[in-house]
Amino acid sequence: MGFNGIIMARKISIRQVMILFFFTTVSGIMRVITPESGKFIEKSSWLSPFFAILPVFFLIFILHKLIEKHSDKSLAEIIETVFGKIIGKIILFLFLIHVLFFVSFFLRNFGEEFISSIFPNVSPVFFMIILLLFALFAVRKNIESFARFAEFSFIIISVIFVLAFFTALFHIKPTNLYPVTYYDTVDILKSSVPMISLWSLLTFSLFLGDNINYKNKFKHTATKFMLIIALFNFLSLVAVIGIFNAETAKNLPMPYFIIFKSIKSTGIIQSFETFFIILWAFTDFILVSYYLFVLSKIIKTLFVIQENNTKLFMFPIGFIILALAYLIGENNFDADYFYTNILSYSSVILGFVFPFLMLVVGKIRRVL
Repeated sequence: MGFNGIIMARKISIRQVMILFFFTTVSGIMRVITPESGKFIEKSSWLSPFFAILPVFFLIFILHKLIEKHSDKSLAEIIETVFGKIIGKIILFLFLIHVLFFVSFFLRNFGEEFISSIFPNVSPVFFMIILLLFALFAVRKNIESFARFAEFSFIIISVIFVLAFFTALFHIKPTNLYPVTYYDTVDILKSSVPMISLWSLLTFSLFLGDNINYKNKFKHTATKFMLIIALFNFLSLVAVIGIFNAETAKNLPMPYFIIFKSIKSTGIIQSFETFFIILWAFTDFILVSYYLFVLSKIIKTLFVIQENNTKLFMFPIGFIILALAYLIGENNFDADYFYTNILSYSSVILGFVFPFLMLVVGKIRRVL
């Protein structure tokens, strides 16, 4: 009984996993609207989260079926169970490459956007290395402590965001949001693409499966938090489009930062710029750390390494990520193009299409 209690204590809840995923989507949505990906943004785009959430509900059902009989295994182990060792390792290698490039993009974006807005005379590499080092040290600890830290931070970040949004509410122009008619349906669906791509990465959370205590609550908890994430995206788009209008927003490199920088308030808070910088840096730290944990799980199964020994590989992986950050493009526009036209679609393939294919194969082979 005592031993089981220790094992249970070393697992994290699905609620904590979804909070970690929430932070990764917060970090991601700040990059969804860029001069490159802004082509998805139209006047009616503020309604797109309600359309994007529908296929994610289907994805949650698929993921529930994948873990129903293997709740003690990580997704990497389930992949090998369904497809066999050889094909399974090929698939895991594809996941490994995707996550490496995904983290590299956000690390590159953090460094360049951070210095361009705050410290224009400092090399972006400095900030990238600092963020990466913090994340590497975090992943060397156990994920239970990291998840508890994120769970505590979730309340603080939520309060900051709600406060900022209601302040921004007074600057929104209704004419930038209305009218919306059924003729805008195509634009709304098109605007849903970046969010579907980002939210499909919910699948990657299952790589932490052997550390998750599901307690048969995956569908309920995942659905609840995806609704919270959709609401967050809805409020964010309302603020950006409502304040700037769609045409202006799609051409701004950092519309969220500009909103927070321009909003003024009386009393103790004179500007939300500081809060945004803290929010931005913190969510990027969570995102990079979270996907480093995912990488450790993929590496563990792909190369058949003991759990404790995978941490030895994380610093070399950090060097690879740093190198890839500059291989994805000569400038930030090239990096945005790489994400919008390559990474976002591979996210949909691996995060949304693949789980459905995996479920079909698993049912045929009767292992799911």
